[in-house]
Amino acid sequence: MAQDESQGERRAERAPSEGPSSVVIAAGLLVLSAYSTIGGLEIRVPEGWQTAPGMLPIILGVSLFIMSGLLLVKAIRAGALRVSFLHELGESSLTRAGIALLLVGIYYFVLLEFLPFEVASSLYLLAMFWTFWPDGGLVPRLATAIGLPIGITLCFQGVFQIPLPGEGNLILLGQYLWVTH
Repeated sequence: MAQDESQGERRAERAPSEGPSSVVIAAGLLVLSAYSTIGGLEIRVPEGWQTAPGMLPIILGVSLFIMSGLLLVKAIRAGALRVSFLHELGESSLTRAGIALLLVGIYYFVLLEFLPFEVASSLYLLAMFWTFWPDGGLVPRLATAIGLPIGITLCFQGVFQIPLPGEGNLILLGQYLWVTH
């Protein structure tokens, strides 16, 4: 009997720190499941739905969506969205890993699709520094977040002639404007 009470107390102590991280992980999994389902729907169907190569990603995406939705509901019912949510959110290592994964997904699937590599990478690095380097000063964060992508671009495109991802490129735009004017 005493053992059951101590296990219940341990679960009660553990629950508040798992709640916020469950919300972040569930939100990330909802986005991932939507991406998988939409990707499966975009695959061409050769001879009807029975031969559709996109059926597996669709089935996995829908099942992941349902499971992560249930996780989100469970976390909200457990009180994950209370006033101290943001304070607890930053303390959980699982939550911080979920935030990092979410930032990588936003960088790869959104920022690099619409922005030049340097801008997308600078925004990504600033978000990562804001999350994982809170004690760093503004100047070192900005200098690193702006200088690193420019240095990578100069090295890869300028020296090795290797194209980088992203919509357009600021260095190439600068070279074009310099040569044409």
